[in-house]
Order: sequence, then structure tokens, then C-alpha cells
Amino acid sequence: MSSNSLLASLFFREDPECFRRGFWGVLFGEELQLQRQKRGLSIENAAERAGNSVEEWQAIEAGQVPESWEQLCAVGEGLGEKKIVMASLVILYAGAWEDGHGLPDQVRHRYS
Repeated sequence: MSSNSLLASLFFREDPECFRRGFWGVLFGEELQLQRQKRGLSIENAAERAGNSVEEWQAIEAGQVPESWEQLCAVGEGLGEKKIVMASLVILYAGAWEDGHGLPDQVRHRYS
């Protein structure tokens, strides 16, 4: 068995749904990190603009997705991004939220 298939079997055996959400969460976080860096913002600056602690911002970039529309909008404010763009990112990376149930309500109702 190759190391890749062994690794995949370990993840999928434990909780494939958790693995899927984690995978998409990491991609969402990497996109936010890329956007922050393109704007020349430090983690500290983006976190302050969003009203988050540095640790909260780092967790989001590491794959912990916002749980509410307000949290998502705050992240957008940290990046200087419009709400529609943030909603589009949620749709693009919807797999990070559990079957749409964890999507911020305003996004889920419009796009589910």
C-alpha cells in the first residue's frame, strides 16, 4: 500500500465527513491568506480591522471557517472586501460547511 493510500485510508476510516470539511476549510483559509497578502496586510492588521484577535485570524487562515454571516462579514472587513465577494467565497468553498447546515444563514437561504 502506498503512503498516499495509507494516509487517505486513515482519514476516511475515522470520519470522512470531517476530513472533507477540513480539506475545504483549509482551502478557504488559504484563499483568505492569499487575498490578505495581495493587499499587503499583516495578520495583525487584518485581525484588528476585523475586530478579531490574531489567534482567531490565524485559526481562520488555518481552516476554521466563520460560523455566522456576521463573522464572515467581519473577515471581509479585515480584508477590505465586499460582502458579495465573501458570499461568493463561501459558495466556492461550501464543502467546508457541513452539508450547507453550517453556512451562514443569509448565504444558505440565497444559494442552497
